[in-house]
Formats: sequence, C-alpha cells, structure tokens
Amino acid sequence: MCHAEAVNGRHEFGCEPRSRGTITEMKVLWIGGLLAISSALMLVPARGKKPTGHENESPQKPMLHDARTSSNDLELTGDVPGAFAYAGHYLSYSELLKLPQVTVTVTDDSNFPGKAEITGVYLDEVLHVFGIPGENTLIAAICDDGYEGHYSEEYRAAHHPILVLKLNGKELGLAKRMADGGSYGPYLVSHPSFTSRFITLSHPEEAQIPNGVLELRFEKEDDVFHAIELHGDFAVSSPQMQGYTIARQNCFRCHNAGEYGGRRSGISWGVLGKIATGKPAYFKAYIKDPEAANAYTEMPAFPDYNDATLAAITAYFQAIPANTGHK
Repeated sequence: MCHAEAVNGRHEFGCEPRSRGTITEMKVLWIGGLLAISSALMLVPARGKKPTGHENESPQKPMLHDARTSSNDLELTGDVPGAFAYAGHYLSYSELLKLPQVTVTVTDDSNFPGKAEITGVYLDEVLHVFGIPGENTLIAAICDDGYEGHYSEEYRAAHHPILVLKLNGKELGLAKRMADGGSYGPYLVSHPSFTSRFITLSHPEEAQIPNGVLELRFEKEDDVFHAIELHGDFAVSSPQMQGYTIARQNCFRCHNAGEYGGRRSGISWGVLGKIATGKPAYFKAYIKDPEAANAYTEMPAFPDYNDATLAAITAYFQAIPANTGHK
C-alpha cells in the first residue's frame, strides 16, 4: 500500500511490496501517493513566518469609519502601497473582534505581574486583511503619550507580535494596570513569548510591548531607518555602528527624527546629537541615571549600561549629521 509518512519532520513517500495487482491499479496508487505528498507539503508553513491559517483565503476587510466614534477606535495611517485607502480611517473594537483571533498565555511580559492570557490579532494578520505587503513595511504602534513601538519585517518574523484585544477574557479598557491603577487600553502589543536575538555591548534586544496604543501606522521601513542612519564609512564593529543599533531599537521609541520615531520626550534626534557633542559626560550620565540630573524626568534609567555601551551611544549621536531627521 502506498502512503505519505512523516519521518524526522519531513514527508517521505513509501510503498509496501505488493504480491498481486494489475498495472492499472499500480498506476492509480502511484498517482494517489504523489497527490498525498503534494497535499502534505502544501501544509508546511514558510520558514521564519508565523502561519495565520488564512494564507489562501481572500481577506474580508472590516468596516472603517471616517472619524473617531469611540475612545476604543483604532486609527490607521500609512504611506506604503496598500495603505493609502485606509490612511486617516478608524477601526472599531467590534470590527477588530471579527478578525482572526489567537489566544495565548504569556509569562514574560513586564506589563503584567505574572502569567496572563491575551487574545488578539497578529500584526502580520492585520497586513494580510488589508492587503498591505509585509516586505519593507514597518508597523509603528503609536501610544496616547507619544511613545512608539516599532515592528520591522525582521522583528515580526522573529517574535510574532500580537495586537491585544482582551486580557484574561476582559476588554483592555476594563483591565487595570498593576503599576498605577490606569487601564491598558485601548490596545497594547505583546508576544506569545520573547527571546532576545542579539546583545550589543550591554544592551540586549528588548521586547516592544507598548500599552495605550491608539494608532497603527504603516511606513516604508527603508525610509524610517534612513532618517537616523549614519552617513559615512563606519565598520560594523565600530562604536558608532554599535550605538546606532542600540539607539534605533531603544531611543527611537521616545525621540523623533523628523516625522519618524516617538514624541514622548519632546527632544528630537538632532537635539540629542547636539547634547552628545557639546556635553558628552553629561549625556552619558543622563542615560545611566536621568533622575540624578532631573528629578521630574520620565525617562527610564539604564543602570546596566556599562561604559562601553554609553560611549557607543554617545559616539553615534556625535556622528549624526546636524540636520538628521529633516528633509
């Protein structure tokens, strides 16, 4: 009898010996076996991508609003192909609930005091539903305080971020944060689990887990990173390039370079460059312990950053052009 069989994660084709049977019967069985292999291989997801379960389905686009009708409406903006038709529109909570959902238990998200059950939509599924290409698309999750989470194509493939709609079965607006008693809503981003892929000096890759998300912006990844990249020939192992890696992943969430990046701090990329150049010792000390310089600052401290890490971040900001972030 012909059969498709899984061997060490692969589908192998095997035929048991037959003592009797016509040539026609053997041809039918042989063709059937090939079809079985073809069907089995079609079920194997592409390497590096989180299967959504809807790859071969035509996306059913949810209904959009031209204006915000509720505090739970999610704004959509963007300048990538496929996003033009949705820029400036709003997606209601009830419409978001119609999208394909996933429910997972997370244990390593610092938003929560311990284990939590989250229900939501993969960010890649949002792209799929709206027909927005994933290649060279960066998704920015913009929060009510100007903070941003950034999800590049590479980040999404590695960590599978989820736009969270429910926490422990409750709407996010009804789920209280443990830290200050506020709510997590209207939306937040989390992951099934998170493992850092790299460490640069004393800075490990950090999870992008913002809460209070009001807007998803779809941007051209090359344009976003071009706004803060170094101009000149710097070796990958140079302090300037190491500083760039850290700043892109960390500082960019609260500091903007022109139209890109977070605006929580109110201090732009170019101003950071001027401080790093004019007052390098102050710049390093502020990163490590900002409250020592400003008791009212909301910037988090980075006490684990060693001297080499602080020097690399400073070297990067000293090397950026004076007009960084301006077109």
